[in-house]
Amino acid sequence: MDPLPAAFLVSALVIFPLAWLGGGHTERSGVALYMCLFFVSPLVQQYRIGNLMWATALIDLVFLIGLVWLALKRERWWPLVASAFQVMVMLIYLSTALVPGFDTRSGVVAIMVLGMLALFCLLGGVVERILAGEAPVSASAVWRRRRPAPL
Repeated sequence: MDPLPAAFLVSALVIFPLAWLGGGHTERSGVALYMCLFFVSPLVQQYRIGNLMWATALIDLVFLIGLVWLALKRERWWPLVASAFQVMVMLIYLSTALVPGFDTRSGVVAIMVLGMLALFCLLGGVVERILAGEAPVSASAVWRRRRPAPL
């Protein structure tokens, strides 16, 4: 496996459990969106029109809509920044479709790098939540603060 996909996979395997256990509802929704993206994208990568992977672009567009919805409905900063990275991903798909001679491999690498940056936004949201002392949704979180027993 190439280094970039391996780094992406390792990052996801570390960040997803941290976000699920230490995050709030927004972070859990982000993990669910990412998991859907990760499981569906490899299944449709073979559908192309020229160099454009149109089915993958459609799935990334749905992912962008989910991130924008999270950014508008929840009071967290990371979905907005992740949405910005995802807009750049959509611009790469647009470049692939419109620019003759656009190198598909370069586009895929750029999409992976931007996807990793959006994934690290999710991690940043979890770290911010922990540093702010906000209680995670998960009852099994290791770093959950214990409340004193009522008298």
